[in-house]
Amino acid sequence: MRKNTRRLFELGLLIFAFYSLLNYSGNQRLLVSFACLVGVLLVGKLETSSAEQSDEEEAMDQADDLGEKDDEDKIAQALDCLLKRKNVLLLTDAINYLMQDLGLTVSPSFDRPDIDRLVKIPGMQVTFGLKIVGDVGELDQNWDKLEELISFDMGRGGKQRLLIIGSNYEKEARDNNKQYKNFSANTKELLSARKVIAMTTLTLHKIYRVCKQKKPALEKIFHSIQQHPGGVIQLQ
Repeated sequence: MRKNTRRLFELGLLIFAFYSLLNYSGNQRLLVSFACLVGVLLVGKLETSSAEQSDEEEAMDQADDLGEKDDEDKIAQALDCLLKRKNVLLLTDAINYLMQDLGLTVSPSFDRPDIDRLVKIPGMQVTFGLKIVGDVGELDQNWDKLEELISFDMGRGGKQRLLIIGSNYEKEARDNNKQYKNFSANTKELLSARKVIAMTTLTLHKIYRVCKQKKPALEKIFHSIQQHPGGVIQLQ
């Protein structure tokens, strides 16, 4: 019942109650007037209940909108971090959040503290061990962490694969265009020779975008990563 209709109905009941007092006699006058007043109270209660329900629904809608906006802001910040940050802790948090947003299971590596995150993909038996580095330039023949990390990797198609993710953000040009670099040729040769896979944060950014647009692409992409013989992964 609409608000204006309820008000008219209440007014009609009050008028009829007053009319019955003037024109009816005996018990009939009292009963009719009492019934009209009870009707007014019931309609008023219905109106209050309806208003409260409407307020609750509006509050829930606003909460949902705020929640969606909050999630969108977090995703935007995480993606921006991939493209512009070199701090390993910030990058790790951003990658953790984005991979969870894709539906992957992400957890710390308690048994292997040299691994930053463990990632499992639905429908696949493989566990990826992520190692995040603040700059792709850190990976060279003198990088002392590589030998220890390699022990996690079970090779092409194995149930454990090491995946190194390095920030390749270089600088902001004068025209506000971001500039990126890649792993050096020597590093690419080193990774291929040791059968270790790596990618840049820019490549991960592209993978996230593709997987969000096409859900079936997620398993296909990570299957190709699992099967990669070693070297730098690039999204074609």
